[in-house]
Amino acid sequence: MKRLNLKDYTANIVMYHYVRPIKKSKNPNIKGLELNEFYDQINFFKKKGNIISETDFFEIIKKNEIPKKPLILLTFDDGYKDHYNYVFPHLVKNKISGSFYAPQKVVENKHVLDVNKIHFILEKEPNSKKILKMINKILISKYNYSLKDINLNKINTLDRFDSKETILVKRLLQYFLPLNIRDKLVQELFKKVVRKNLNNFSKELYINSKNVKEMSNFGMNFGIHGDYHLWWEHISTKQIVKEIEKPKIFFNKLTNKNDKISLCYPYGSYNNKIISYIKKRNDISFGLSTRVNYISNKNLKKDIFNYPRFDANDFKK
Repeated sequence: MKRLNLKDYTANIVMYHYVRPIKKSKNPNIKGLELNEFYDQINFFKKKGNIISETDFFEIIKKNEIPKKPLILLTFDDGYKDHYNYVFPHLVKNKISGSFYAPQKVVENKHVLDVNKIHFILEKEPNSKKILKMINKILISKYNYSLKDINLNKINTLDRFDSKETILVKRLLQYFLPLNIRDKLVQELFKKVVRKNLNNFSKELYINSKNVKEMSNFGMNFGIHGDYHLWWEHISTKQIVKEIEKPKIFFNKLTNKNDKISLCYPYGSYNNKIISYIKKRNDISFGLSTRVNYISNKNLKKDIFNYPRFDANDFKK
């Protein structure tokens, strides 16, 4: 995959998840960005454009004008300890500010997100077809249910980075199966395949409140990424209000801020109804999706609540 070029008169929001020395880690099959690749990308962005802070970006939105030299805003999703251990020191060293989007529950270290349980299930057993067989076996034995009973064609399995089978595993366990079944199913698969204590795993995997305060003191920004990191287009309006309001109060208190806050949709999941609600709130500075594109002067105001982002993999050498 060829590294993406940066264009003049554009803002480029880059999305990161796991950033660590992957090959030398305890989980060499996890899909993320090698730490050396991250260092290389920072050098590339500094050379080819201007890395800006969230505050700078919001000012550009208000002026409704992107300057000629490409702008880069760095965003880090899901609140991983990687962001504190590896990303944060390098950003401080380079006098760069990043925007971090951690679900509230992971910062409290009381919860392991299903999305991460699934990541590490697939890390320990990269053969997705085997996982699908395990899922089917558990469904049949415990729920009198089978994948044959499901219209799997309804699941969109198109993805730029994962195989069809891997996306099928993710979607089945993230939202497609009934909630009461999939929660227990993910727990059982995690127990069988990963075999880790969830409390200890949570503390190893995620940042905590102390980390947030320290990072904020050094100019890092924290925005809303939900309370439990749910698919917002599949939950009620009442739940969405809670998924926005709780983290807003939580992070504003931790970081001693009370101004507008940015928002990043978990899984990139939103719809027009959700955007209409966010517009009415008047306390969200901008919203980030997982759509892939540049931001130009044409869509700077138009897409303010669903800005596109590039994946870190788009900028790998």
